[in-house]
Amino acid sequence: MTSFSAQTQFAGQFLEAAAVRPGKVLLATDFDGTLALIVPNPDDSRLLPATADAFAQLGPALGGIAIITGRGVATVRRLGRLEGRPGLERLVVLGQYGAERWDAATGEETPHEVPSSIAAARPEIEELLADARFVGVRLEDKGRALGVHTRPAPDAAAAYEALREPLGSIAARHGLVLEPGRSVLELRASSLTKGDALRELVRETGASAVAMCGDDLGDLPAFDVLDELRAEGLATCAVVAASAEQPALAHRADVLCEGPEGVAAWLAELARAVEAPLS
Repeated sequence: MTSFSAQTQFAGQFLEAAAVRPGKVLLATDFDGTLALIVPNPDDSRLLPATADAFAQLGPALGGIAIITGRGVATVRRLGRLEGRPGLERLVVLGQYGAERWDAATGEETPHEVPSSIAAARPEIEELLADARFVGVRLEDKGRALGVHTRPAPDAAAAYEALREPLGSIAARHGLVLEPGRSVLELRASSLTKGDALRELVRETGASAVAMCGDDLGDLPAFDVLDELRAEGLATCAVVAASAEQPALAHRADVLCEGPEGVAAWLAELARAVEAPLS
């Protein structure tokens, strides 16, 4: 059964553009829920083998491949086991929505400091999560952000709703941005978005065809940038990994995928389009 489907004419137009000039293609993607399955423990997240296979074919052909994530760069490098992967020799990872960067080609990673606002907010969040209502909820330290994961809680939805207001108050007190996501509420020190990161990559690579793969609310600014780029004459494609938690994202899709497995299948289709057939 096909695990992805084209929703607009732009899906086919992007593949055609990629086939003609693969070296002018920028492929950008989220990590969790897009390249990797959403799992109860975020530290168990892993790049799907089928995705790695597709990257091995796409890497030498495309103008650029980038991961744009809310996670820290070091975490994504570790979980994705990105060093030394075939096809990802020129990979760029933009972590914390672009506040951090790692270039596989040079091995250079921009250092990050823990903002004082994050350090000050953490004990308040820990005190909040000590409440019996939030048993099972996990706090993830991302360096420049703090993620509060409700998925492990007995009633994840109830915990999520109960935490929105108090976490919003903590964020406001410390000048942080509260970013809702799939069973996670994230407090960020930076107002950067994935849209900002994508714009910079397009400028840097000079791409004429751009795809962005994502699954959550944090990916919407990048999809907005795709719309802007399309109006400027670029071929663009929004690839959405569908989920029951964020059904509203489906209407933004040029390609709608059945979760990360569907994204892997679409990447394989892209590989075939640029004449890099999978073995």
